[in-house]
Amino acid sequence: MMDRRTVWSICIFLFVALWPLAAEEVTIRVVCDDNYPPYVFRNNAGEVQGMIPDQWKAWSRVTGIKVRFDAMDWSKAQEEIRAGRADVIDSIFKTPDRERIFDFLEPYADIPVSVYFHKSISGIGSVQDLTGFRIAVKEGDAAIDVLQSKGITDFLYFPSYEAIIRAAQAKDVRIFCIDEPPANYFLYKYNLEMQFKKGFTLYAGQFHRAVRKSRSALPDGRDLYMVLKKGFEAIPDEEYKNIEKRWLGQEIGRPINWLPILMVGSIGLGLILLLILFTIALRIKVAQRTAELIQKNRALIRSERKNQAFINALPDLFLILDRDGRYIDIKTSNPAILIGEERDLLGRTIADVGMSPVLVSQFLDAISKALQSQSVVVIEYDLNVIEGLRHFEARIVRLAGEQDLVLFIVRDITEQHRMQEALALSLREKETLLKEIHHRVKNNLQVVSSLIQLQAASLTSEHDQVLLEETQQRIRTMAQVHELLYRSDRLSSIEMKEYLEHLLDELSSAYYETRLQVNITMDIDPIEVSLDMATPLGLIFNEAVTNAFKYAYKGRNGGFLTISLKRLPTGGRRLLISDDGPGLPENWQERAKTSLGFTLIETLVQQIKGHMEINSETGTSISITF
Repeated sequence: MMDRRTVWSICIFLFVALWPLAAEEVTIRVVCDDNYPPYVFRNNAGEVQGMIPDQWKAWSRVTGIKVRFDAMDWSKAQEEIRAGRADVIDSIFKTPDRERIFDFLEPYADIPVSVYFHKSISGIGSVQDLTGFRIAVKEGDAAIDVLQSKGITDFLYFPSYEAIIRAAQAKDVRIFCIDEPPANYFLYKYNLEMQFKKGFTLYAGQFHRAVRKSRSALPDGRDLYMVLKKGFEAIPDEEYKNIEKRWLGQEIGRPINWLPILMVGSIGLGLILLLILFTIALRIKVAQRTAELIQKNRALIRSERKNQAFINALPDLFLILDRDGRYIDIKTSNPAILIGEERDLLGRTIADVGMSPVLVSQFLDAISKALQSQSVVVIEYDLNVIEGLRHFEARIVRLAGEQDLVLFIVRDITEQHRMQEALALSLREKETLLKEIHHRVKNNLQVVSSLIQLQAASLTSEHDQVLLEETQQRIRTMAQVHELLYRSDRLSSIEMKEYLEHLLDELSSAYYETRLQVNITMDIDPIEVSLDMATPLGLIFNEAVTNAFKYAYKGRNGGFLTISLKRLPTGGRRLLISDDGPGLPENWQERAKTSLGFTLIETLVQQIKGHMEINSETGTSISITF
């Protein structure tokens, strides 16, 4: 046996060895959202307060473990616990992604999560209606995963719920998703409770406390999860209730004061007598109003019968559809133009009754345009109805006083449509015939031009050859009109700029050597003229430019030729052909009487009811106004 001295030595050794463990205080760090009233938020002095801090104080008192409670932005709180810099995270929703990382304690509060929108917005009744809107959310919020799972991806992120409400107050946010307790608190705090509406509850989550799965044991070897669980279970229910009363408040009880009740009872007896008299008078009044109502009802029935007779007398189909293309009402005198029986259509959408996807898209687009504007939207479409395949015209307009309903006035225009198609086919055939006529006229003129060229080749007189070449050029000028009409989509008019440019190219080929020495300037306005006007103008142009090439640049190494066709402010047109040659001889007017070219120009000017001026002071200038 050990002696007494040995026993005391062992006791002293064990006391010294175990004293640090006994003396070491255990402290855990808890992180939480710092802006979630009434569960946790800061007072005016910046101190953290609320139901959650009070519950942790009670837990610390029960377990003897100190708690370092840090409230911060929610996304930062999640970052701290994930990085292992915190032991516990509070007020966290359980999600599948988070369950892979954390062990969750039992829930202690049910939290509805709702979508709110500004009173100026309507039509948001479900999560699908949020498509196309930007939703304000808190960074790291579990609601983001829920919204994304339902196809909503356009978010505007904020560090806290209060930051979202402040942005809403500044009109930077119109729609947001927030847990209901802080939403009610902040909307009232910032006087926005009348400006924003609750659209719908997205889902209901639950507050948990959670620890990391990869956690370490406490210094005394215990598991933190079990210490947390047992500690919160050990807090008396009365203390939980007191904490809730402090932050959620309690109903104010009122003592019963019998004196007012007796006074009210006495007054009530008197009022009963008055009420009896009033009831008698009211019955008389009701009888009178009932008689008036019967008369109005009869008048309304007569009006309804007139309206029905009016609808029956019209060939039109009247439909009332909502924004989704759902049949709300149907009025027609000819049920055969419906896509199905009326009883089978009411309450169903156009996509459900057998319309093609293309036609459904056309209808919905027209409905959207009519709802967005006050104007009438007109569409035409083919539809296989009870009577068969028909062509319809629909006029769509938004119903007065309704936000989601439109009126379709549908007419069966099958016969008119067939007539229009027949007329269009006939017109295309006539256009083809006219093009062929112009083509053949052009070919015939080219044959005549070729015959003249063959005849000119057999002549020995140079003068006669020149005359035939000029005649040949005039024929080509007329043929060019028919060539342009044949190639054009417009069979009744000629674009003068293109026509004159083609004529100038042909003349340049005929007078190639002279053309190389001349600097030509063309200024042609976009002017279209008829065939009767184009041919004379082309011949005038041909004669004037030919004379310039033949006489204005003879014996010279260069020169200028200006050609313009302009619109006049008076509504007329002016063709100007001007060269910088030696000008006309003094007796040019006498010689012009025997000149075929001048005679042809004067005759053509008279034909187009124009006026010609010739100036020969510096070069030769021919101006024709028509």
